[in-house]
Amino acid sequence: MPIDPDTDRTVQAARTAGTPEHDALAVLAARGGIRLPSGAGQLSEAAALAALIEVGRQALQEQVLEAEYQAIAAEQDDEDRAVRAALRRRRRSSPEGDR
Repeated sequence: MPIDPDTDRTVQAARTAGTPEHDALAVLAARGGIRLPSGAGQLSEAAALAALIEVGRQALQEQVLEAEYQAIAAEQDDEDRAVRAALRRRRRSSPEGDR
């Protein structure tokens, strides 16, 4: 499937140093531990696409984990919450909890 014109424009902008898209990609890449090639003012198309895909993959994984956490939380009932609260109180009042 060919890339639509808006996506192509975004990729080209993400390749070019000094554009808001490039700056945003650099921030997201750094946040995700993704290394962008340094040097010339322009990323290769392959490097830009790889970084964009990895940023997207990380965002997708975060969303999947968030949905899983929400499903687990939804399964918890009042008794589960009461037990966890009692355990927290017990740890706080325990001499070992001060370590």
